[in-house]
Amino acid sequence: MIRRLAGAFSLGAAALFLAVLPARGAETTDRPIGVVDLHVDLSYEHNYAAHAFAQGTGQFRAADLERAGVVGVVLPLYVPRRVSPAGPRLADFESSYANVYGALAATSPYRLPGCVPRNGGVRTWLAFEGVGALAGDTWIEASGTKMPASLLGWAARGLRVLAPVHTWANELASSSGDPRPAEFGLTPRGRELVRAASRLGIALDVSHASDRATREILALAAESGSPVVATHSNARALADHPRNLADAELRAIAKTGGVVGVNFHSAFLTRGGKATLADVVAQVKYLVRVMGAEHVAIGSDFEGEIRPPAELADVRGYQRLAAALLAAGVPKNDVEAVFATNALRVLCSSGHTD
Repeated sequence: MIRRLAGAFSLGAAALFLAVLPARGAETTDRPIGVVDLHVDLSYEHNYAAHAFAQGTGQFRAADLERAGVVGVVLPLYVPRRVSPAGPRLADFESSYANVYGALAATSPYRLPGCVPRNGGVRTWLAFEGVGALAGDTWIEASGTKMPASLLGWAARGLRVLAPVHTWANELASSSGDPRPAEFGLTPRGRELVRAASRLGIALDVSHASDRATREILALAAESGSPVVATHSNARALADHPRNLADAELRAIAKTGGVVGVNFHSAFLTRGGKATLADVVAQVKYLVRVMGAEHVAIGSDFEGEIRPPAELADVRGYQRLAAALLAAGVPKNDVEAVFATNALRVLCSSGHTD
């Protein structure tokens, strides 16, 4: 059944998430602030870099999650460009899904994709990141919207976030990583996919999109009343990098009801050198000032070959960041919103519980 992600967020679902926090947490607090991370690349490390799902590279170890306050995580089913001469294929995403689903089922404290936690644990959601292969799928019309036939099934299997493009332009959109700006933002198929994802309640992610593609996605989202997210991006005003977002884009994302997840990669935090915890605090405070506290989240990019600040080398640093934000004068309610409830609002409407 096709459902829109717009609508009132279920406070009951948020309360259930936050209720599963452990009694004691990291060194900075007695009770850790709940964390929902919008972007962790465990699927890549597990499927293509031969790391155990429970360990990754050490940045997102399963054994550390509950003590670190993690109650939810978005896992992109990322397929690297090198997987075939033609790039990622639909079959590769199916393989990624099968491997990740099996790993989730076998690895405590993870739960299978969905919104309402069952007996605690870490809830998960799935995402696509660079899925040009959908352009070549069989396209159908459902409820007046053209869409890839497989997208209906992906929505039913827990797909909640879709980034049309990754580091290079594809059949759907141009990328912030393109060596020269492309002469297009979204392709015709890309525009149809954005409309279809919105219709299915899948949030559009502009983290890797070019400026032109980002503007087009935001315009289409405004027409449909759907949220747009940047799961792992920062403010360009503080770190002038093509992967980051200009103030006008930040405000436009907020206007859709979406969120921006603060990325812990040094290159996206500061203009040069190794970033520090203070740089992450500065990004959070800047985004809150430009967008409002209800539109800022966490999107660490852990396990994505990042160089984080030393204080945020792995999940045990989340509570250090929470303490630093509190010390910098950010109200506790805002810290809790940034760490979990804003992400939950986008990921879980009343129609997306199970």
